[in-house]
Amino acid sequence: MNLRVLAFSFLIVAICYANSVPLPFVQSDDWLIVAANQRIRSIAPLRYLSEPYWAGYKFGGIYRPLTIFSFSIDYALWQRWAPGFRLTNLVLHALNGWLVFLVASTLIGISGAWAAAAVYVIHPVHTEAIVGIVGRAELLAAMFFFMAWLTFRRGHPVWTAILFLLALLSKESAIVLPAVLLLDRWLLPSPKRSGWVHFLLLAAVASGYLGLRFYVLGELGMPETFQYLHGGWTPLERWMTSGRAFLQYFKLSLAPVDVAANYEFNSIHIAYVRDWDAWAGLVTIAGLIGIALYFARKLPAFSFALLFFFIALLPVSNWIMPTSVILAERFLYTPVFSVALLAGIAWTSVAAKRLQYMLAAGVLVPSVLLCISHNYIWQDEFTLFRNMVRVTPDNLSARLGYGLVLQNNGLINEASEQFEAGLRIDPDSPPLLASMAGLMIQKDPHNCDRVGPLLDRAFRSQPNHWESFWMQGNCYALKGERENAEASLRQAVEYAPVPNLDLLFSWGTMLEQLGKRDAAIDVYRRAASIDRENKEVERKLTTLLDQPSH
Repeated sequence: MNLRVLAFSFLIVAICYANSVPLPFVQSDDWLIVAANQRIRSIAPLRYLSEPYWAGYKFGGIYRPLTIFSFSIDYALWQRWAPGFRLTNLVLHALNGWLVFLVASTLIGISGAWAAAAVYVIHPVHTEAIVGIVGRAELLAAMFFFMAWLTFRRGHPVWTAILFLLALLSKESAIVLPAVLLLDRWLLPSPKRSGWVHFLLLAAVASGYLGLRFYVLGELGMPETFQYLHGGWTPLERWMTSGRAFLQYFKLSLAPVDVAANYEFNSIHIAYVRDWDAWAGLVTIAGLIGIALYFARKLPAFSFALLFFFIALLPVSNWIMPTSVILAERFLYTPVFSVALLAGIAWTSVAAKRLQYMLAAGVLVPSVLLCISHNYIWQDEFTLFRNMVRVTPDNLSARLGYGLVLQNNGLINEASEQFEAGLRIDPDSPPLLASMAGLMIQKDPHNCDRVGPLLDRAFRSQPNHWESFWMQGNCYALKGERENAEASLRQAVEYAPVPNLDLLFSWGTMLEQLGKRDAAIDVYRRAASIDRENKEVERKLTTLLDQPSH
């Protein structure tokens, strides 16, 4: 039976995601954490335990050493071949479908577990977690989460604790496992009744993990600098906005027709007490929790499924601690177990086989088609950002990203439209102001005097904005002011949150023009470390190294 389920899970994953395997690295996180990450080019698990997820970059608040370790193993196998990393994600997802079956079979029986596993594996909202390489954190955390749950139900406290730790080291959201197990103990029958020793061990593991996290990061939560709006929203605004976010979560869980992959600033507007839709979301949450509690004794599995959804989303709900985003599709990877379990319960309640087959076809066929179509969104940056703008037109990052892609493809007027649309959302956005300045310079190099006011606005909003220094340096270079250009480019590199190959190349070129050979070699070497296959950087280095030093 288990092998049949495992084979079924792999088959469905292959059908749904085969067309995603050849796709390149697309989103920025995939480039930064995988393609350009020097740390994963050697396998060093002990070092990863002592480093933040974003080690080497000016981001913070995340600690996922096991995820980084998995990337280092992949890199040893595939180097920078994106399909290899994605294949690993597909294997993990198929294994998770099998684990969902094993867990569900202990809750609702074999027949319902088949339906639950099928729904979980084909659910179209999983695209970001599976096709996006850095979705690995969700896949690993869910895998160890379900394994820990299974060992709990089978009465193996030590294994439960070990697997809980592995889940936490994959992604911090697994911290809710003890709450799920308490809910399980309260509502559901277990062949081996778990004693309280389980929970004492889990408390010890959670305490040890939090201590290690604090030691590495210096704090338990997300630093204010990296929180949504840099922490500039009140607890009441967080709670009200969560009503809007959960309405979107419900929609994505039940009808994931439109997916955006990224819900950055203003995708979901901050909600206030006066906003009825935020109240509608909060009332729906309260109503579903109330229904679950009301039917807890009569329909325990049904109640468990409803409550599991909210417990699993608790770490990213912004209810307790503020996070860096309001909503993300990848956050639903584990909570969708609720939908799968409800589907399994519904399946077992249908007595007629013919009706079961009709329901199965009505769910499986559209879901598979949606999965396949969602994968095309990740074909390249153009398709990713175009879709993002379509689904979330007020998304500032979507407008910026799509504009940059259009600009890089020579579609200047179309790029300008996107930047202007973004500036209508946030007139003082430094990235958009700098990008608009760069576009004006690209249109006409004599526009440098006209872009000055744009850069001034950007610097007023963010005095150390790296892209504005970059554009400023480009203007100085066009005017022939090489010393000023080099100084601005040096500041841009200093303030850039992540190493940027194009910026380093520009700085190296300016150092060359100033006759600073050794400094230029050092900068080109830094650029080469980001992309060892870049021929232009390689050519520059070869030329300079062949020259005698002065």
